Order: sequence, then C-alpha cells, then structure tokens
Amino acid sequence: MAKVVVTYGIPYLEESMIAPHTLVAPPPLRAFDRAALARVLPDAAAVLACGRLDEDLIRLAPKLQIIVSYGAGYDAIDVAAATRQGVQVANIPDTVTASTAELTVALMLALARDLPGLNADVRTRPGSDLFVLGQGMHVCLSGAALGVVGMGRIGTRVADVGRALGMRILYTAHAPKPQREALGDRFLPLDDLLRQSDVVTLHCPLTAQTRGLLDARRLALMKPTAYLINTARGALVVEEALLDALKTGRIAGAGLDVYPDEPNVNPAFFGLSNVVLTPHAGSNTHSTRRAMAAAAMDCIRRALEGREVATLVNPEVRL
Repeated sequence: MAKVVVTYGIPYLEESMIAPHTLVAPPPLRAFDRAALARVLPDAAAVLACGRLDEDLIRLAPKLQIIVSYGAGYDAIDVAAATRQGVQVANIPDTVTASTAELTVALMLALARDLPGLNADVRTRPGSDLFVLGQGMHVCLSGAALGVVGMGRIGTRVADVGRALGMRILYTAHAPKPQREALGDRFLPLDDLLRQSDVVTLHCPLTAQTRGLLDARRLALMKPTAYLINTARGALVVEEALLDALKTGRIAGAGLDVYPDEPNVNPAFFGLSNVVLTPHAGSNTHSTRRAMAAAAMDCIRRALEGREVATLVNPEVRL
C-alpha cells in the first residue's frame, strides 16, 4: 500500500476513493502547515496539492510518483522541480469548467445590470425613489462583443453561453481555432481584441509569459464602457493599473474572483462601486467539489498502478 498525502481537508474526500492505499489529510477545511508537510511527505508516494508545493517540499518526498493539482491551474506547483525529480504532475481541468464558466457569466451579468447596487437600493431606499421609468438604466449584453482571452475549456464554455445571450464572440489564443471560426467567432491579436470588446474575460493560465498580461498600456486600449472579468489568476492583471483604470473611469467596471496575493484582497477595491468581488469561488459548488475529489483520486490511483494519466502537464516524465 502507498501513502497518499492531501495538503488540505477538501470536501467530499473519502478514504474509499483510494483504498487500499493510505490517505493522510488534515481535518476538513484545514491545511497542513509547512512543518506538518515536512513530517508527512518523506514516505509519500502521491500528493494532492491544494496550495503551494515548492522545490524544497518536493525534495522532502524521495518516493513521490505523482503530484495532482486540485483544479485546472498548476502554477502553485514547481513543475520543473518535480520533473527533475522524475515526478509526474497532473491537473483536473475538466471538473471545474462548468462552474467557473457559470461564475464568469454571473459576474458579467452582475456588472452589466448592477445587481449589487440594485439589491442594496431595494433594501435601503424607498420604493418611490426606485420604481421610476427610465431611471438608473444599465447595459444589455445582447449584441455586445465578448472578448475571450484564452479559448480553452472554460473560455469555450463562456463563449458558448455568451453566444446564447446574443453576444458576438472575439477571441485570442495561440492560433486560430477552425471550429470556433465555423461558429462565427473571430480570432484577433490581444490588442485588437481589447479595443473592440465590450466585455473582456480572462481564461489563460498564469505563466512567465502571461504574468502582468494586462498592464496599464493594455487596459488603456479598452473601451471606457467595457468590463473586465477575471476568474483565472489574479497576477494576469497588474493590480495597481487596474485600480487606476477603475478609479478614473478608463474602464466601466471589473468582476474579480482571483487576486495576486490570495487570500488577501487589496482593500482599495472595497470602496469602488464598479467592482464585483468574489473569493476565488469559481469551482465552489457541491457537484464540482465532488467531481474534483473523484478525479484527483483517479489520477493518483492510475499513477500508482502504472497506468496512463491523461492530464499530465509534464508528459515527458514516465513512471
């Protein structure tokens, strides 16, 4: 039997998912601290990483065969260090697609129709001030241009929902995608997409090339009526540049689920009425968390049994 370490007490994780192997995890909704990881990693054969796993921690686990990232992103794992040690690294991207896409669309709608503001008004202001024909009008997404930065699993789902809402789809990716072009979507370079979009939504991974992708120059390309949605990674956007764009009206608003210094959120956002903030909740639904636990354990079981893991991010490592 092998030892499987889970770095956080994730929902819906059951020992039966990995039996007869031994599962080591902290209590529900709590994380192993660094000292605890140092104690449990030396004889671990597999790790489900729910946070940062750097080279020093990976080195503590000489028996390690596979690290599975709990989600689609794997920027918190030192993949290069794992690869040098001959450790496979995998993610579970399919499990988070639907729920993250749904939150993205929810943020778009919340901004376009100012749902937080309307909700607060109904609770705090007299109806005679609110039920006034033509007062406080907002934006209809039908006919607007949705710019998708990264047409992968989640970006594709968001584009499909956007089309169902009557939006025109623009996208940027490594190369044009014939299947998207056939649907009428338009491939554009990033700068052109920013100039033409009414809503820009980010769905690319965080890499050395994409860190700070939207800086002051690129944010200035956006329409003053445009919204920015980020449910991918906070560091894709230069935060101070975004704050300046929001405060000065260079863009109309932003919907943010991710932040550069999680779990810390810059309090400068709190006083801005043109921002909707959520706490990295894209995958936080019951069905998604169930699927994530099952998919992660399936990856680990496959690796421990010497079977192929389809979602390896370093496929050059073969056990």
